[in-house]
Order: sequence, then structure tokens, then C-alpha cells
Amino acid sequence: MEKDKWLDAWKIKKIGFHQSAYNNAMKEHFDKIDMKDKTVLIPLAGKSLDILYFLERGAKVIANELSPIAAQEFFEENEIPYSTDKNTHHEIYKAPNLTYYLGDFFELTKHELGKIDFLYDRACVVALPEQMRTKYFKKIEQLITTKTHLFILTYKHDGPKEFGPPFYVPEEEIINNYQAMGHQLQKHEISSRKADGRFEDAGMNTITNLKWHSNI
Repeated sequence: MEKDKWLDAWKIKKIGFHQSAYNNAMKEHFDKIDMKDKTVLIPLAGKSLDILYFLERGAKVIANELSPIAAQEFFEENEIPYSTDKNTHHEIYKAPNLTYYLGDFFELTKHELGKIDFLYDRACVVALPEQMRTKYFKKIEQLITTKTHLFILTYKHDGPKEFGPPFYVPEEEIINNYQAMGHQLQKHEISSRKADGRFEDAGMNTITNLKWHSNI
């Protein structure tokens, strides 16, 4: 979503997307992988507890978030001591094995982040409208390599495709953009459920959660 709307969502606590536990699909996937000393990039991380999962597995995490409220709540709620630093575009929170960039995702650079072993898109791409996704894919291409392992969460539904966020991202959009970066993705349906709340009000009947990943 647009910057101002994202910042406002955190101010008024309209954060229904925040999960109070590890994402099950993420955990099931990464439990099988040796994460020790591997670097994981998590864009639009919010205060996701999934950050803690990767730290517990011995990984080095690079997280990014636009909202200072989300950043502060992550460290405070999880009682993580940190130091701060700054660069041209970001305030940087540092803790053991964690570098958390507060600021615009599109201002991150490969030179600054270094080698990225894993990209974890925890429903990040579905938070962005179509015109912003083009920019997002270009930035991802700048930050990763063909050896970066990808894990992406999206969803599909039978309602109006302009609804969002979260937005419906056509499967061919995911496939084509990452294929252009040299990545072949596997898609799996995780679960389906009957639409309710604002999703049902928008005209949806069924919502299906999808996961995408490249080979190790």
C-alpha cells in the first residue's frame, strides 16, 4: 500500500495482518533447512515474530520496515536490546545477528546489505498495488542473486481483482518477474477458507493461500 496509508495503519492499530505466532507455512518450510550463519532478507517486516524464528535458527536477519511504531514495538515487546545508527535514508537498529532498517525499502542497496542467502516475502508483494509492484520487483532484482533462495506467500480469490490490500497478484506476474531474474518457482496451495468480513463484503467466496519457493 502507499506510504501514508501504511504509516496510518500502524498509528490507528489497523494491523490485522500481524500474526501473533510464527507463520506455519514459513516454519514448515524452513525447519528443513540449515539456517546457521545464512542471511535472510525480510522486506516490510513490521513487528513480525518470524524475525525471531530465523534468529533462533542461527540465521542473520536483515529486516526492513517503514513505520517507526512497528520497529519500536518489535524491540520493546520482545525485550531485545539494540543500538542505533543512521545512513542517508534509514535509521538502523542493531542487535545480535539482526540489522533492522527503518525507512523506505526502495532506498536499500546491495552494497549495504551484502550477500542475501534467503528472501522471505511474508505477504509483502500482496501489500502493494500493481503500479508499486513493478518497482518492487526491480528492487528485489537489485538486491538478490540467482543463488538466493526465495520463499513467497500470496493468495488468490474469486472476487474483484482490484480489491486490496492485500491485493490479488496474478500467478503469471509472480512467475514471469522471478523467471526474468533467473529463478524458477514452485507453487503450492496451503489452505482455502470461506471468505468473511471485508473480503466477503467485497464479493469473494473463497480465499486460497499460496506459497512459492525456489530450489535450495
